[in-house]
Amino acid sequence: MAMSDDGNKIIVGGRERAATMMDIETGETTWKAKNLPPNPQTLLQQPIWSSAIEFLSKTDTAQIGGSTDLLAIGTAYKQLQIYDIRTDAVQRRPVIYTPEWDSTKENLLDHRVTSLCQLDSKSIVVGDSAGFMHTLDLRKIKNQHGRSTQASVGRFTGPAGSVRQIMKHQSLPVIACVGLDRMLRTYDIRNRKQLDCVYLKQRLNCMLFCPDETWVNEIENEDQDYEIDDDGNIDAEDHIVDYINSSDENMSTNGEDDDDEEESSDESDDSESDEETHTKKKQRV
Repeated sequence: MAMSDDGNKIIVGGRERAATMMDIETGETTWKAKNLPPNPQTLLQQPIWSSAIEFLSKTDTAQIGGSTDLLAIGTAYKQLQIYDIRTDAVQRRPVIYTPEWDSTKENLLDHRVTSLCQLDSKSIVVGDSAGFMHTLDLRKIKNQHGRSTQASVGRFTGPAGSVRQIMKHQSLPVIACVGLDRMLRTYDIRNRKQLDCVYLKQRLNCMLFCPDETWVNEIENEDQDYEIDDDGNIDAEDHIVDYINSSDENMSTNGEDDDDEEESSDESDDSESDEETHTKKKQRV
């Protein structure tokens, strides 16, 4: 299920159920997706299983098929489909979609799609059940003309389990993801570098960015996370202290104690010998 940015429409879909858009106030169905054409060789209908749904921004999306009112759907059959959801649209089938998965050929997506997130007007991040997060260029998806493998322009690395949600910050170039590996990860969109990784103990399904300026302060100060000396020179040489093994200290301490004991025993022996000599002299006298 997904909700539009204005909060007036929702999209629902599932296994063997085509995506359907409904008006929240009236509850009426305003649009319903149509399945892809049957397979040309077997004449069998394409299976339907919508596993991730995302409304694309009307203002930040390039026109596809003459429309910016678009919907992205990821399926459990390893496909990405883009629909034109205008009520007066020419077709209700996908305007662009990735080719059907084929075990004998190179594929764009190899696992069940579990989450979607739009980055900008031409790219979208696709998370799957294996922990992969692919960045796809919508302009390079050519439907059935080839395998569209060139549409993959990069990948965010890190997740080790199914990615359940990917979210983009409203104003900063940062995205975050959570999943079944129990980690919250954040990335810089510009270079796909991981910024943070936090272990949250439980299997995670969803998240939200806080409206405060925490992220703004961290982005501004990310280059200041180092210690500087009193003179303010970060290039100064470090003060190095020799490493001392605690076992060596114990051995030296024990050795000093043994030496002290030997010295005290020697002194006692000398005193005893002096007393004996003194006693013998008295007896002679």
